[in-house]
Amino acid sequence: MAWYEYVDKKISQLFYRYGKLIARQPRAFLIGSLVLAAILSLGVIFLTFETDAAYLFTPDKSRGREELIYMEEHFPSDYDNFWMSRSLTTQEKLGDFIVTSKLGDNVLTDEIIDEVFKIDAELRALTIKVNETYMVNFTGTCGKVYGKCLGNPLLDVLSIRKQLGGNLTLTYPTTILPDGTPAFIGTGLGGVSVAKNKTIISAKALTIGYLLRSGSTSDNIPSLLWEDAFSQYAISYRSDIIQVAHLTSQSLSEELMAMTERVMPLFIVTFTILFTFAVASCLMSDWVQSKPWLGQLGVVSAMLAIASSVGLLSACGIPFNEVVASMPFLVIGIGIDDMFIMIAAWRSTSRSLPVEERMGHAYSEAAVSITITSLTDGLAFCIGAITPLPAVRVFCLFTGVAILFDYIYQITFFGACMVYTGQREASNKHCYTCKTVLPKDEAPSRMYRMWCAGGISRSTKSDEQSEQAITYFFRKYYGPFIIKPVVKVLVVFLFCAYLAMAFYGCTKLETGMETKDIFADDSFAQDYIEERKYFTEFGASLSVIFKEEQSYWNASVQEQCEELSKTFEAHHNIHEAAFTESWLREFTQFLHKTLNTTDVDQKTFITLLRNQFLTIPFIDRFKEDIIFSSDDENATISASRILFKTTGIETTSDDSNFMLDMRKVADNSSISVAVFSPVFVFVEQYVIVLPNTIQNLLIATVCMFFVALVLIPHPVCAFMVTLCIVTIESGVIGFMTLWGVNLDGISMINIILCIGFSVDFSAHITYAFITASGNTGNQRAIEALHILGTPILQGGLSTILAIIILSTSPAYIFRAFFKTMFLVMVFGLMHGLVFLPVLLSFLSPCLPRSKITVEDAEIPPVEHIPSEDSKESKEAEGTCKKELVFIFHNNDVVLLDSIDAKETVL
Repeated sequence: MAWYEYVDKKISQLFYRYGKLIARQPRAFLIGSLVLAAILSLGVIFLTFETDAAYLFTPDKSRGREELIYMEEHFPSDYDNFWMSRSLTTQEKLGDFIVTSKLGDNVLTDEIIDEVFKIDAELRALTIKVNETYMVNFTGTCGKVYGKCLGNPLLDVLSIRKQLGGNLTLTYPTTILPDGTPAFIGTGLGGVSVAKNKTIISAKALTIGYLLRSGSTSDNIPSLLWEDAFSQYAISYRSDIIQVAHLTSQSLSEELMAMTERVMPLFIVTFTILFTFAVASCLMSDWVQSKPWLGQLGVVSAMLAIASSVGLLSACGIPFNEVVASMPFLVIGIGIDDMFIMIAAWRSTSRSLPVEERMGHAYSEAAVSITITSLTDGLAFCIGAITPLPAVRVFCLFTGVAILFDYIYQITFFGACMVYTGQREASNKHCYTCKTVLPKDEAPSRMYRMWCAGGISRSTKSDEQSEQAITYFFRKYYGPFIIKPVVKVLVVFLFCAYLAMAFYGCTKLETGMETKDIFADDSFAQDYIEERKYFTEFGASLSVIFKEEQSYWNASVQEQCEELSKTFEAHHNIHEAAFTESWLREFTQFLHKTLNTTDVDQKTFITLLRNQFLTIPFIDRFKEDIIFSSDDENATISASRILFKTTGIETTSDDSNFMLDMRKVADNSSISVAVFSPVFVFVEQYVIVLPNTIQNLLIATVCMFFVALVLIPHPVCAFMVTLCIVTIESGVIGFMTLWGVNLDGISMINIILCIGFSVDFSAHITYAFITASGNTGNQRAIEALHILGTPILQGGLSTILAIIILSTSPAYIFRAFFKTMFLVMVFGLMHGLVFLPVLLSFLSPCLPRSKITVEDAEIPPVEHIPSEDSKESKEAEGTCKKELVFIFHNNDVVLLDSIDAKETVL
């Protein structure tokens, strides 16, 4: 016996005995599983939600996070002397709004500017109640510079212009005030049209921000309360001339929580749909063999798995998040798929057997299948759980644990339910009323036959199973149709076209999730993000950090630093030198003016820098960019930074390329430097998602190959499973791209999950073909489709029904989940029911049959009682031939590992 047959034999033996055990003690398994589920479900009282998008969608231990930690330790934000260009995060506590005109494309009209001043006055006057004794307004919680709330240069300029009766020429991006002071307004205006002399002609949008303090609890609470008041004001604001879009630091967290809450009611719809589908799939024309209650209990079994997973992990302190909200839709579909496999195995057994024997033989077949599929699905999620993206990792953890519990409840709770259903069937009782009924050939009336009759005929003693319509369709029509030569050629052509389109789509693959994709379509934040398109001229600052001590007083070091600055400024996404904030450049100019040289000794350099240069108003902002080793005159500069202004970064691809370019410049520099931007922490996911996906796919594919090699009893199966993984994955990635889904954390989840489903769809049909008894490839293909076509189709449809409601979700995250999962199911069904049967029929001469015998498996042969007038009954003779093959019997396909096969002329 081959090693792979030995493994299959041992697993079959184990589950044969286990199935009989359940049949003897169904109550213990039923009550035990319900008690376990109840205890685990209590953990939901510890349920918490993670809404920090910066944590969820940025990789662990990434270079961006390490740089952020370094910046927070060495260059922390000082909200008593705060400069916006030195912000370390894109999520500062603030209220920000963008104004656009309803009357045209220019927001710089007197009427609109007056309205903006009115809004500003009302917002600054907002007073919020912190507690019973403490009230605070914007001035009491704002971030400050020089002892005053951090102002808005654009409003200051517009105020001066108004005082001058409009006699102030606005130039972009810097306007010169009457006293000769330059005022930078570039970040306050968007969609600006300028004349040749940089005079502003019009602007499509303007933005006003209100920075708030953050850090300590005493700062955070008033700031968050003020943000709430700001948001309520913005939402309720109405005007005939302007439109206001707003955002706060809490907007993203609040939206993530709201979307999680909004999607959960959809699960009720899914639950109802799947209940109906499960019942319909378990109904037959025979009211004894029909199992509607068992179909419903299959859905309940999946629900118990979901509750157990959420309860257990919540009790362990793992927070729920928006992405995990997709998990119930997926798990309930997988659970129902397992249910169909179990019911199909039960129906393949002889009804003349005792329930205990039927359970043993059903488990020896079905439990092996769901063990393999649960193992491969669970393995896929285990591999997904090693991803550095927390949102993906936590989703895989919740879903993987749910699949584990689904498997446990399938072989315990659902198995016990099968026993009770089998006992009802053995007693010839109606599936709904549980009253004993007559078989169809003994029905006293037509109405009785239609609505009540079923079960084994006492007159004929026939134990033939009633065949479902869909099973009959696969045997009678679909199987013979798909093996026709013309159809085979057409299928091969379609398969080639499918692969061509898939590979074409793969070449168009884009990575990254846009910020707007995190919010719901109808979120107020979508308007704000849409209007931000006008403000790409001046983006977030780029910090170049000198982490090591440098001899800045040395002329050669000064020259190296200047050359490095020019290298950064030469990049097309960085503004010219006029917008660079370099303390070293400014100080060397100061030295030139003061000493007519820059080459001075250390003591002179440090003394002039600390005691003169950094005391000059406005220049003193550079104090935030220099870290001295000590306070004495022998101090050195242990670390410093230079800030550059970015421009023209509009898409996630631009973000990724810019970050990589900046890091490349830093890594190749002769001076040890690092680069940091507040957006890099988010951008990191765009960079790692593709290599991480490829890595996970390779690991998972190799693992699945070896799992298939060990558990599926023929090496050819392992090869075909691996081939299907590659072609299904290619199709999902290619077609999701053509459907408008980027490769991001959400689609990466489904691509990993696709591997498990690829095994599910391909392994069963391949194994059925290998073990089929037909003499030709066409006959074996028909047999395989007849045996497994129905459960494969039911399983795929149940998962599609489970996720289809997500297509109506207002959130991209859930729609992307639906699209990729829908493609996984459709392409899986195409492979299992169309491509594989045809491909295997061509390869049939090269594919041997499995030769495990009943004797080898050590499972008692099942007594098969043929109908008295059947051809089999009259012609059967000879000794028992205990070989695992399929035969046609009375127009049905029967597995001979569950019957006593004799030398029979059929």
